[in-house]
Amino acid sequence: MWGTDIYTLDSSICNAAVHAGKLAMESGGSVTIELRTGESSYKGTTRNGIKTNDYGKYGRSFVVK
Repeated sequence: MWGTDIYTLDSSICNAAVHAGKLAMESGGSVTIELRTGESSYKGTTRNGIKTNDYGKYGRSFVVK
């Protein structure tokens, strides 16, 4: 997992949704993602029990809606 709020396209959608606060790990559910162009860098953080990592330039990204 790489990024915060904007994640690299190869990150887990389910884990990104929990990290972003859109789902709870215990209950799951449905989310919508928005595909985006890549970012020049991604900042990792720990939220909602999920740790993400920093990453450099990556070609595609997504956000969880």
